[in-house]
Amino acid sequence: MRIVDCHVHTRGEVDPATLVKEMDSNGVARVLLISQSERVSLAATRANLLRTKKCFDYAPERLGGLAWINPAIPGAAALAEEALTDMGYCGIKIIPDHWFAYEERLEPFWEKMHTLRASILFHTGILYGYDDGSRFCRPVYLEKLLHYPGIRFAMAHISWPWCEECLAVMGRMRAAAQAARTAWQSYVDLTPGTPRHIRRQAVAAAIDFCGPERLMFGSDSVVPGQLDTVANLVREDLMLLSELGLDEKQQERIMSGTDDEVFSPRL
Repeated sequence: MRIVDCHVHTRGEVDPATLVKEMDSNGVARVLLISQSERVSLAATRANLLRTKKCFDYAPERLGGLAWINPAIPGAAALAEEALTDMGYCGIKIIPDHWFAYEERLEPFWEKMHTLRASILFHTGILYGYDDGSRFCRPVYLEKLLHYPGIRFAMAHISWPWCEECLAVMGRMRAAAQAARTAWQSYVDLTPGTPRHIRRQAVAAAIDFCGPERLMFGSDSVVPGQLDTVANLVREDLMLLSELGLDEKQQERIMSGTDDEVFSPRL
C-alpha cells in the first residue's frame, strides 16, 4: 500500500539521500517536509524555506515541502507566494501564534492564499509549545476561511481535544460548498495527539461524518532522527482502519490518496 506522510518536521540539516533511504526502510513512498518554524523574522523564515527546498529538490518525486509561515509577520504573504510559485512548495504550514484567524489584519494574507489556490495545513488543538497558545488553535476560528473558497485546508491532530468541534467545522464547510456549488475546502489530518483512549472514537467519528476521502495520514515525526516511528504508526492506523470496517481502497485513500490530492506538487 502506498504511504504518504503529510506531517514531518525538519530540525537542523537534513541529508536527503539518507532520508530517502530511511523512507524506503520504513515503507514510506512520499513525505511532506515542514520547514523549521520562525515566529518573528521574515529573513529567518526565508532562510528556513531555502534550507528545506534543497532537501526536496533532491528527490521531488519522493519529497515535498510545506512552508511554515507566520501570517502575522509583515511581508508574509509575498514570501508565501514565493514559496508556492518559485520555490516549489506544495503548501503552507501555519500555527495560529497568538492571533485568531478571523482578525481583520490577516485578511490580505487569506486573500493572497485564495488567489493562489493554496493548500494549508493548520495546527489545531492543544499546543505543546508557543507559550499559552492553545486557545488560538480552536478549529472553529477557521470558519473565517468560508470567505476564501480558493483555499484548501486541513486541520491537524483531529483538533484534539476539540475533535467534535473539528467535525462541526467540516460540516459547516461542506454545507457552504453545497449551497454555493463549489468545492468542499476542508480536510482532517489524523496525525496523533489524540490519546489512545480517545483516538479510536475520534477516527471512527471522522470517518462516519466526513468519509475517508476527507481524511489524511500524518505522523508528526521529526527528521533527522525519528522517521522509524512512522512504520509503527502506519501499522497501528491500518489496524484501526481495518477494525473500523474500511476496505483496502478506503484505507489507501487515507494513507496516501488525500495527501497526494491536497498537497500535490505545484507545477
